[in-house]
Amino acid sequence: MEKSQVIVIRCKDYDEESVYRTMRTGIGLLGGIKSLIGQDEKILVKPNFLSVADQDSAIVTHPSVIRGMLRILQEEGYTDVAYGDSSGHGSSKAAARKLGLDESNSFGARTADMNEEAKVHFEAGKTCRDFVFTKEVVEADAIINLCKMKTHALERITGAVKNVYGYVCGLHKAAGHAKFPNDTIFARMLCDIHAYKTPRLNIMDGIVAMEGNGPSSGSSVPMRVMLFSADPVALDTVFCYLVDLDPELVPTCSQGEVLGIGTDKEENIEIVVAQYEESLPGQETAHPVPKIKKRVVSRNELLEKYGNPKFDVPRRKPKLTLLKSFSNIMTGFARRPVIDRSSCIKCGICVSHCPVPGKAVDFTGGKDKPPVYDYKKCIRCYCCQEMCPQHAIHVRGKG
Repeated sequence: MEKSQVIVIRCKDYDEESVYRTMRTGIGLLGGIKSLIGQDEKILVKPNFLSVADQDSAIVTHPSVIRGMLRILQEEGYTDVAYGDSSGHGSSKAAARKLGLDESNSFGARTADMNEEAKVHFEAGKTCRDFVFTKEVVEADAIINLCKMKTHALERITGAVKNVYGYVCGLHKAAGHAKFPNDTIFARMLCDIHAYKTPRLNIMDGIVAMEGNGPSSGSSVPMRVMLFSADPVALDTVFCYLVDLDPELVPTCSQGEVLGIGTDKEENIEIVVAQYEESLPGQETAHPVPKIKKRVVSRNELLEKYGNPKFDVPRRKPKLTLLKSFSNIMTGFARRPVIDRSSCIKCGICVSHCPVPGKAVDFTGGKDKPPVYDYKKCIRCYCCQEMCPQHAIHVRGKG
């Protein structure tokens, strides 16, 4: 079996030239962009625009990463390029504007609207066969997946596999959480999305990552790496290695292996680290091609030299017995979202994004007070926590 290759390159900050050089190198080590995408194909560059957020928040893919990809595409002669994401809250264009992105600085690419719906029936789906995607996704020939390195309350981490949920248009994402309410079945649905339209290239922005209460309310942490792979599961698995997390505990990795969209098996992944060798004085050119030193490393060596074993991510193995699950619920220790009343501004975004019929969180005490949960209804999808603009919702408890 041919191994899935994941390229890991150190990148210390978001300096535009440094990011561009890193991306040029990473894509080159995978064989170059032309080995992945045909010259005349219609391309959608798909970042993570979870919400309208600042570039330094670690919530969204950094604009220097997006611009680096668009610059490479322009230099390689691709002319039909758009970028965007169906945001969980706010529009794709508003998210781009917040990041300082517009058509004047996007290397000839247009900002995709991502608001027009396109219904898709996918007969080969194992868990889901009917989706409402954005029209731009359906019409694209090739998708480049620019994901962000973050924790996730439902899936433990979010990376390349989870990022394709942005194919789904608008509030249909909330409905998906209601239809696929636990981490495993939700991951299997994500695998069906990959099977429908597999990204040709996956790049992870891990220069500054998010740990803790991710994917929107956690803490920024420098990881100073970028990851590149054609295999989304292998890429997310290497993310797990970098933070000392067992990928078998991550449903998007384990189910991705089972359903064949990639591999999470260590023996089937080749981890390549690449370092630049500085050019000698007097050898600089207008467009230097730095000499690259690369080598294959083990999982343990990667963690030791590039990783962060103290990265704040749940590592507890789930307790699967019915007795334990019942006990957790009855004693109030089950994982659940909790509102910090001192931080809540009563905006109601958590209420509007709750996918449960009849609402599991609502203004039962009046709109002058923070919303209240009905945990008997709550399906633990954590849409409320993910969308809270004040970071006032935390996931607490064991499990």
